[in-house]
Amino acid sequence: MKFSPLLIVATATYLASASPLLHARFDLTQRADGTVDPHDPPEVPANHTFPAATGGAGWKDAFEKAKSIVDQMTIQEKVNVTSGIVGPCVGNTAPVPRFGIPSMCLEDGPLGVRPVDFVSQFPAGVTVAATWDHDLFWKRANSIGEEFKGKGVHVALGPVTGGPLGRSPLAGRNWEGFSPDNYLNGIGSKLSVDGMQAAGVVACSKHFIGYEQETYRDLNIVTETNLTKRYQQIDSIIDDKTMHELYLTSFAEAVRAGTGSIMCSYNSVDGQHACGNDNLLNGILKSELGFQGHVVSDWGGTWDTVKDASYGLDVSMPGLGFGGVLGTYFNDELVEAIGSGAGQVSEARLNDMAIRTLTPFFWLNQNDSSYPAVSFVSDNLSPLNQDVNVQADHWKVIRKIGEESATLLKNNRNGTYGLPIDSSIRKIGVFGQDAGPPTAGLTGCGTAGDCVYDVNANALAFTEYPHHNGTQSSGGGSGTALPPYVINPLEAIAARGRRLGLKVDYALGDNPYNPTQEITFVAEGSEKCIVFVSAFQSESYDRISLLLDNEGDSLINLVAASCADVNVVIHSGQQVDMEAWIDNENVTSVVFAYYPGQESGEAIASVLFGDLSPSGKLPFTIAKDVNDYPGGTGSIVTANVAAPVSNFTEGLFVDYKWFDAQGIEPRFPFGFGMSYSSFAYSDVSVAETYAADSGYVQKTNEAFDGEGDLYDVRYTVSVKVKNTGNWTAAEVAQMYLTFPESESDQPVRLLRGFCKETYTAGQEQTITFPVRAKDMAVWSSANQTWLVPTGEYTFSVGPSSRDLPLTTTVTI
Repeated sequence: MKFSPLLIVATATYLASASPLLHARFDLTQRADGTVDPHDPPEVPANHTFPAATGGAGWKDAFEKAKSIVDQMTIQEKVNVTSGIVGPCVGNTAPVPRFGIPSMCLEDGPLGVRPVDFVSQFPAGVTVAATWDHDLFWKRANSIGEEFKGKGVHVALGPVTGGPLGRSPLAGRNWEGFSPDNYLNGIGSKLSVDGMQAAGVVACSKHFIGYEQETYRDLNIVTETNLTKRYQQIDSIIDDKTMHELYLTSFAEAVRAGTGSIMCSYNSVDGQHACGNDNLLNGILKSELGFQGHVVSDWGGTWDTVKDASYGLDVSMPGLGFGGVLGTYFNDELVEAIGSGAGQVSEARLNDMAIRTLTPFFWLNQNDSSYPAVSFVSDNLSPLNQDVNVQADHWKVIRKIGEESATLLKNNRNGTYGLPIDSSIRKIGVFGQDAGPPTAGLTGCGTAGDCVYDVNANALAFTEYPHHNGTQSSGGGSGTALPPYVINPLEAIAARGRRLGLKVDYALGDNPYNPTQEITFVAEGSEKCIVFVSAFQSESYDRISLLLDNEGDSLINLVAASCADVNVVIHSGQQVDMEAWIDNENVTSVVFAYYPGQESGEAIASVLFGDLSPSGKLPFTIAKDVNDYPGGTGSIVTANVAAPVSNFTEGLFVDYKWFDAQGIEPRFPFGFGMSYSSFAYSDVSVAETYAADSGYVQKTNEAFDGEGDLYDVRYTVSVKVKNTGNWTAAEVAQMYLTFPESESDQPVRLLRGFCKETYTAGQEQTITFPVRAKDMAVWSSANQTWLVPTGEYTFSVGPSSRDLPLTTTVTI
């Protein structure tokens, strides 16, 4: 179901326990109205225990300040800082004036401040992941954080840390996150939290956990009269080992980075709502990971004041906001629920909720008088907005990410054919609506960017794509941001043409919405044809296929029938099916450009014209057939049943790990990307080293049956990389680990290190990859601990997951 864009924020799910399925399914609970919610947690017992915050390793002073103030607060004041009220932001807490606590502002989203004007539209999470550049992860997040703070926001609702991770390529929100590989995702999450909070705004890592599809994600809409539909929430069933080794790792990295907030998700996990899941929130997140900040519900993710507060939810959103349609939980209900008996919330727990909410606030000095006031009203772009411009020079990092992420998948360079565009080329043809300006303007598609129309400009249902609004710079939903401008590819290419004296012709309509003769005419008159195609992904619905939008396959083949040098650029946040045209001999090059944000055209023009060599690498696997992915088209549960269940039976084997285990040849493997230059790898080695864990703000409480700390560095893998071509170019060296043969339930290989460096022609550098104990550890469900197995470990190094020419081993 699709709601007002403001009702959409983000989500996540999780689970845990000693048993393979973590904990027993709960009996159905009959609600007061006589209906049955299949995911209702059990009743709260008297004196229910919970893990109280301590401030951890990094927040001692802020914790003590928060505690001293909370100790002086009335019950109502404590409830104020944990409850949603009406206000200018997408989420607002009530103020406590006598202690100088303002109404705290929570605002979307992971790509920038939304829905607000005079802000930047940054590249998507998947786009920065495709750069494989540690510095750009941090710079993007820091720039986003600066804009949030500049608008007076206290909690930025991002990054998307691992919900969704990307279990299915059909899931609607994968593009908001980084990668289905949990190591790459973990690095991105840690650097993003660090960068954002360095700017002074609280990062909200989401969605916790197991939130891997939009279908049946199920917000709690209290006005829904169809009670079966109201409770029709997808239940993610994940075994304990998979939970720890795959879905939990990026959240552990976010906790280590000191994330001040974590958002629980809409879905259920092993039979319970994620936002009222005692084992998940109190047992895993706050005890095992030692999380010291606050858990906030996704908007509409709260189902019961007493149960959710007792079982680990600290802040309920939106509360009184949105007209109460998502339930006015906490607020007066929480005031009345405080007590020590069964079915009540203890005052000690309320104290903990308030302390967890205020500690990050004080840690980031948001109580300082210099902290900006909220300068916008998020439910519209009305005159109430103060139009504070916070963009600064962030266009530079936006363009840099667009350039560095562009992934060259095919390049049949022959004479003037292929890329880069040869200086002798005089006539260029540009094709596809994805090359042009937004036909509905920058805000004509609404604050969620969901501009979906048919050929007659009639609004389509959200499951009926295609998406028609010019070049695709972002996906849709709460994860997008309103751009101040979008430089479209045609605009940038035409500007180059004017400077270089080229003829740049174009046909922007997509077959069949544009007469084929116009497309053919332009193609026949061009020496080089550049076809821009796209696939739109959005919150609230999943994809029904991996095909390009707007009959992009037909457009490419139509142009290729009249042009011998067709260069395809794809704007998509997730995998697409290329089989209809990828082997066409007239398709000479393919560039995957993801969702690049507002500098889209300039970024891709730099790559096409050879200002720099492409250096992006795929953060996911592209298959030859959708059914090559685990679960295929069935990976999204769509059956219309009262209590839909998604069994994560593929376990650890997501994306390339599945392809490796099943012996499936992908179209393009994880980590793949070509260059205008060439590189050689040599002299790989591994040395036993030791470095105590130091890269953290907070430490986790994860159990480890081994020497030292789970995050200590134990080994270092080294390799030499040389630029053997004629271009100055960047290369991403990747290191994968293979466990000893005794660990037969592990994937064939797992990413455990990557390093991107720029090399001049002929230059050689030595690259090192630190290997932590956790990188070599497996989770023992029987013993509920991490351990490092004995045996021979293999480290493989190369330019992609399927091109690893060098190996070295170590035996433990």
